[in-house]
Amino acid sequence: MARTTVLTALCIILLGFGVPAICVYSSIQYGFNFIVAGLISALALIVAGVLAVIGIAIGSEEIHLEDMKPTERDKMNLLRAHQRATLEEMDDMIDVLKEIRDLLKAAQE
Repeated sequence: MARTTVLTALCIILLGFGVPAICVYSSIQYGFNFIVAGLISALALIVAGVLAVIGIAIGSEEIHLEDMKPTERDKMNLLRAHQRATLEEMDDMIDVLKEIRDLLKAAQE
């Protein structure tokens, strides 16, 4: 999880500081329109802010298995087993739907 957090922070920093810096540089060096550069910079700052808020919200929701009580750990294992069973059932449904699709294609030809 730490790698994801670092990469998210790096993306937010690059988006929040890099895009406005490039806009200012291109406005000065190459004569890029100041109004457009300002709009792009403002949009980049807004997106970086939203990503930061979402990253903080998701980061605070992490589940630490070491800190859990044994009953909570058992509940988590039951939930995982239920999700695995649900995914296996969905895989079976996908296989059945593929067979139906193949039959319908064969009937159409």
